[in-house]
Amino acid sequence: MAEITAGELWARRDALELAGATLLGKLLFEFARVDVNLGLCLVWMEAGARLEVLTKQVSEWGFSKRLDCLKVAVERTFPEGHAGRAAYDEWIARAQAMRQTRNELVHGRWSVDPTEAKVVNVIGLPTSPDQREVGYRLEELEGICQEMRDLQSDLSELRKDWPI
Repeated sequence: MAEITAGELWARRDALELAGATLLGKLLFEFARVDVNLGLCLVWMEAGARLEVLTKQVSEWGFSKRLDCLKVAVERTFPEGHAGRAAYDEWIARAQAMRQTRNELVHGRWSVDPTEAKVVNVIGLPTSPDQREVGYRLEELEGICQEMRDLQSDLSELRKDWPI
């Protein structure tokens, strides 16, 4: 196997960094779409009977609080064991996991490892014993984008099938 030159390594690094940055930007767009869809779900509860009040409230909430509100609304609307409740509960669990991933991606530091073809997210301060790094192949970042797209479309389906 031939050794790669420093120039080739730099070119790989630059290409990987550009592709990673593009996917991270896409993640921000996709997460914003999920967030807006969740907000609309909440303000249109009870067929929009409290649209004005809820719009003002929900606009001030972050994603986590919106998920908490959705959980309460689902529990109030559907009895335990109801298919709608189970479907929303599954969606909320997926959205919580995605929120955690998004938080790490947004609040971490970024680098690339061209020898492993990975974009690397470092979470925590360099002086912290809890600092950790997670390497992502470009396909994995695309998979996270796809999960966000799926969350958005799945919530739209839930709203149609089981309005709250």
